[in-house]
Amino acid sequence: MNNSLRKLLIASFAVLLSLGAASRAFAQSTGVIRGTVIDPSGAAITHASVTVTETSTSLSREAATNDSGIFVFPDLPIGTYALKIAASGFATQNRPGLTLLTGQVIDLPITLTVGAQTQQVTVTSETQQIDTSTSTVAQSVTQQQMRDLPLNGRNPLQLTTLTAGAVITTAGTENTQQDNPGLSVNGLRATENTYTLDGTIYVDRFFDSVPTMPNPDALQEFTIQAANYSADHAGAGALVQLSTRSGTSELHGEAWEYFRNTVLNARNYFWHQSYEPPFKMNQFGGTVGGPVFSSKKAFFFFSAEDLQQRSAPTPITIQVPTPAELTGDFSAFATHGVALYDPSTGCGWGQTGTAPTCSGTITDKTSKPMNTLSAALTKQYLQSEINASSPVTGSKSGEYNTLTTSTNNNIDNTQYLVRLDYSIGNNDHLSGRYFYNQDNFQRPFTAPLGFYAANLFRNQALTISDAHVFSNTLTGAIYVGAFRGARTQIPEAPGLKTLKDLGQTINYGSPTENLVPFPGVRANLSYINVFSGGALTQDSTTFDFTAQLVKVLHTHTLSFGGEVERDRIDMDDYSYTPGDNSFSAQQTQAPTGTTVPSGFSGSGGDPFASFYLGYESTFFEDNGRKAYLRELRPAIYFQDDWKVNSKLTLNLGLRWDPWMPPIDDNGTLVGFNVNNPNFQSTVAPGAPKGMWFVGDPGLPGSVFSNNFKDLAPRVGFAENLFGNGKTVVRGAYGIFYGFPEGLLYQRTDAMQPIDLYLNIPAPQSTWDNIYGSFSGGDPFPRGHITPSQFKSYTFLQPLSGGVLNPASKVEYTEAYNFTIEQDLSHGFAMNVGWVGNHAEHVMASRQFNPAVGAPSSGVENSYRIYPGLAAVELADAYDYAMTNAMEINVTRRSAHGLTLLSNVVWMKTIDNGSSGTEGQNGPPNPFNLNSARGVADFDQALRFTTSANYPFPRFHVSSVAGAIVNGWQANAIITSQSGLPITITSGVDNSHSGINNDYADFVPGVSLARPAGVSKITAWFNPAAFTKNAVGTFGNVPRNILRGPAYEDTDISLFKDFATEHRIHGQFQAEAFNAWNHTNLANPTNSASSGTFGQITSTSTATGTVNSPSTAGAQRVWQFALKMIF
Repeated sequence: MNNSLRKLLIASFAVLLSLGAASRAFAQSTGVIRGTVIDPSGAAITHASVTVTETSTSLSREAATNDSGIFVFPDLPIGTYALKIAASGFATQNRPGLTLLTGQVIDLPITLTVGAQTQQVTVTSETQQIDTSTSTVAQSVTQQQMRDLPLNGRNPLQLTTLTAGAVITTAGTENTQQDNPGLSVNGLRATENTYTLDGTIYVDRFFDSVPTMPNPDALQEFTIQAANYSADHAGAGALVQLSTRSGTSELHGEAWEYFRNTVLNARNYFWHQSYEPPFKMNQFGGTVGGPVFSSKKAFFFFSAEDLQQRSAPTPITIQVPTPAELTGDFSAFATHGVALYDPSTGCGWGQTGTAPTCSGTITDKTSKPMNTLSAALTKQYLQSEINASSPVTGSKSGEYNTLTTSTNNNIDNTQYLVRLDYSIGNNDHLSGRYFYNQDNFQRPFTAPLGFYAANLFRNQALTISDAHVFSNTLTGAIYVGAFRGARTQIPEAPGLKTLKDLGQTINYGSPTENLVPFPGVRANLSYINVFSGGALTQDSTTFDFTAQLVKVLHTHTLSFGGEVERDRIDMDDYSYTPGDNSFSAQQTQAPTGTTVPSGFSGSGGDPFASFYLGYESTFFEDNGRKAYLRELRPAIYFQDDWKVNSKLTLNLGLRWDPWMPPIDDNGTLVGFNVNNPNFQSTVAPGAPKGMWFVGDPGLPGSVFSNNFKDLAPRVGFAENLFGNGKTVVRGAYGIFYGFPEGLLYQRTDAMQPIDLYLNIPAPQSTWDNIYGSFSGGDPFPRGHITPSQFKSYTFLQPLSGGVLNPASKVEYTEAYNFTIEQDLSHGFAMNVGWVGNHAEHVMASRQFNPAVGAPSSGVENSYRIYPGLAAVELADAYDYAMTNAMEINVTRRSAHGLTLLSNVVWMKTIDNGSSGTEGQNGPPNPFNLNSARGVADFDQALRFTTSANYPFPRFHVSSVAGAIVNGWQANAIITSQSGLPITITSGVDNSHSGINNDYADFVPGVSLARPAGVSKITAWFNPAAFTKNAVGTFGNVPRNILRGPAYEDTDISLFKDFATEHRIHGQFQAEAFNAWNHTNLANPTNSASSGTFGQITSTSTATGTVNSPSTAGAQRVWQFALKMIF
């Protein structure tokens, strides 16, 4: 983008600011109250005086009806209001008890009766259930629901799943903050959602995910606009609007502590009877709010909470070598028909009496000493685990020992929030809010036990807003927001020896890396991974400004505005500068062409044997990744809510969402010219053909091109069918654009010349001197290369890492819905509707340089399509998704009695990939991007949720009896949903493509159904129906062909209030999560190469992930709390 155009855009938005413009109520944490005032004959009453008063603060606003009898109060802070309408010749009408929710439009038909203006008429009714004037599909969760419904971990994000079409998922998300998994709404990816806190962006743009939320007692409510929101908001997914509490005219507050302990938890179905995972959690805090120095116009609110959790929630079973194997005796493998070979000689090794020799005959074992580095690492870090381990029994007896243990998963979370509200007369409302959160948790290693990487998250969010009334028909406000999310990950292992200390001849990747890492170890039956972790820092900063004018013109409510978002992402990642070492069975398998002797099966090999000899399957190291991204996101929109007549309202909007891709101050963005792979860069002439750098022809400023053609029309209608506000038919269609998260661009940081990301498959040297046979020797340490050095840079080929596809198009979603809402009386309302969408050009990653015609695994680099490149990840807008859903929703909101929110959703989402934009292999067949078409990974065909709050009726008895029988309340959340999809993978790279994502093959004539008499845990499906794919093919089993176990969960709570007649009173809470202790089984092992193929080995949460006592969906967990309220 040239400087003149950038200045013009910024100047345009400065003009909006100078106009005192503001954001429309739908865009912020406000709502709208409007109405049409008529006389008994139906004629409009003009110039009627209308006053709206917020009951908790007594602050009021005034307006007058126009020549159509219409009045509008936009940008009202959420709360409970009273309306007063007065006109000459008519009795004054009062409308108390109007509860306004975030983004809600309360549209009132008001008929005044003839009489003296001094005569008062009060109209009361249940809170309005039916929205008669918008086409949006939305759901609000009130303060009562957030505070009273049982919440495991007190995370309000869990309540988003009470919205029809919303599911918590890990698919398509990244590992971000501890307590916030992804939220998919109506089949769209979690990274496509937009979150606002008090009207400004609350999103970590590095991951496009929501940071830690304020605690439930600090929030007033939140609303999810699930489909077809108006033109004042960007994003291709759902819009989640959170609003914090404000102070009132009286001083109020509360203090609390929530407590959980090991003795309150039920045992997991798969845990040994003697295993009791330690768990202790204390969560305490408080709120206070009221007037500032007895002011009637200034109010404050403050909240603070601290979480301390100490746990080892999930047992870990690790595999370690046997004592015999530490001496070089691997005879047990020969007993089981597994041959072992020494890669340095090609001869049989390590087995007594029956080991194959170089010629394939039988001879005695060839003893060999353990690799010096392997021996040193074992003595330093593994010996204690080996000493505590037990031999495995059964078909693998003698091959390894196992140890069941646990690792710490400690969490410390501190947060506080302060908010100030000030009314400058009746025409200005000024508000400011600051939220701070620090979330520290541990990421433990398998070995050495007791050590971990500390993850430190710190979030800060600031919002300042001002709403101004210019006249009865013109209003506006401005919203300015700032968010900063900082993350640091540091290995915590003071005094431990590094691999260099233990004898590895290696240089760290970066000469400036000053944190000395230590080796962690992961081990199982298929691999051993010895890794060292350096420091990682990420800093995401967003500045957000929104402005809009709202004009009431006859029967039109016109909104015009715009916004500017400025994002800055800084990352320094030294995670792999010390190197990463992996061992598999491949290195001790039979050499190519060797005939395995009689009595042996397969090609043999074992990861422990490879580790003993010191031969790795892969090694990679880099010199650290740096990214300094800067992105500008401007937008302009126009919205017309046209009340055509007393029944029909049209919502017409147009939004301009230009895409100006980020630039990188460090010059790290790298592309690949997919349309012209013979292109030779002039910026880096030594690069392999096809690589495309900023500054090359066609890429003047960023890898992606600016796109100023993104116009997003949105149209909808709401028909008050019979004119009585009881039945509303609504429908809408809209286009919504989405942009990639910052994590996408990180992939190119792992590409030369920016970062020397060196991946050595099957190194020829042992790992104690890994670069001994590498051409040119150890290339590290190495400083970072700047763009001015690209021209003279010598590339080490083949290159590994990630590149972007500059030809990628902008993602967009077409959304559509048709619904009918019916007021069922007594506070109940029901909504039945069809909701659908179609997303195109969704950004995802894939391996785009497969090997073609490779005779075997391990030699793929010589057969890849693009010379000079090895396995390279391409970020490309090739994914799509289509969703259709039938949604039934029943609600009841009441100031007294039952509050209910219930949904039944029948939905199907089809896509060709549900994963995120980073670290993915893509479809199994890289030549057919539709080969992964199937139901989405998070697709839940049928889902039912119900939440209820019920305060028991009070009994008129004596004070003593009343203290016992009165003050009780019950709350519950019930969830039931279909199982998640299962893809059957081969587990081996029989396609020899180097992608390692092959699907399995069907076994002809064999049923998929579980054999009769076999338990579902032993075989969820018939594993005999599948086999590894044939060599040279990608497998013929479609993606997500099966479904796993269904999920059911009931969370309940019981409250008891004490001394409610006093200003200071108490409340006791008892909560049970998974109250009936229902065992929710996880999906079975899906790899046809696994020894547990088809078996279920763990329980799961609603997302399909293995659970712990700190996650929703675990075994039954009790929680108790005490509250003091004043």
